[in-house]
Amino acid sequence: MAHECVNIVIGGEAGQGLVTVGDFLAKALVRAGYELVVTQDYQSRIRGGHNTFAIRVSPEPVHGPRESIDLLVALNAETVRLHAPMLTGRGLVLADQGIDLQGRAGLSIPFKTLCPKPIFENTAALGVLAQLLCLDTAWLEGLVRERFAKKGDEVVEQNLKVLADAHAWAVERQAGFTCIAPPRRTDKRLFMNGNEAIAFGLMAAGVNFCSFYPMTPATSVAAALIEQGGKLGVLVEQAEDEIAAINMALGASYAGARVAVPTSGGGFALMVEGVSLAGITETPVTVVLAQR
Repeated sequence: MAHECVNIVIGGEAGQGLVTVGDFLAKALVRAGYELVVTQDYQSRIRGGHNTFAIRVSPEPVHGPRESIDLLVALNAETVRLHAPMLTGRGLVLADQGIDLQGRAGLSIPFKTLCPKPIFENTAALGVLAQLLCLDTAWLEGLVRERFAKKGDEVVEQNLKVLADAHAWAVERQAGFTCIAPPRRTDKRLFMNGNEAIAFGLMAAGVNFCSFYPMTPATSVAAALIEQGGKLGVLVEQAEDEIAAINMALGASYAGARVAVPTSGGGFALMVEGVSLAGITETPVTVVLAQR
């Protein structure tokens, strides 16, 4: 019997591409008609540390994350050590042949055989996941063409070949993981994370100026405004620090703009005088405070 809900956790170090795998898979699942909730746990660093990208997916609406894991994609040995105890009775570990599965059920994937270069390992992981979930690879193939089109036909074809080879390899292994139930929705929907939703909300409310200083996890609010806001005349300015960011917003608001300042805990602490000034002068400023 098909599963109504599957929880997939991708774990590894920052810089290993776990977000790439998760983002591709989540988009493909949404396009196929599934409902999902994504939860990311990451450290404020460019490389290293331990990070996870969790996707809880179902044909029915999903209202929150889940701790138990059905499919654990381990990009390093630490992920197996930390998360294998959370596997369900049907749970599988997917990892490179060089990683010890610690006696857990799973698949040791020959990435070196399937991939001409290490950079293609994320694509191979997607092929294996698609087979286990019984997800039509056409959804992933479309995303590969979209994502790598600017890099040329050769790169696109290489990724498509790796995807197909990995899927075929997984079919041969017959891991015994039961497919997720077929999707029930066929309508087109937007796929976005929380910060992107905030950015769209700001634009819908008429915000036309954003000043910020980069700080995880608030930076992507400004990044989304930069990417999408130009069409609506939104001006985004990266300041030299958080104090300058809040004061720029104050000045713009005083001049008549609708303003937003995305930041996080430590950055907001540096803005308290500017926030107080906004209060005492009754100058409207929207501060997006992302939890850190």
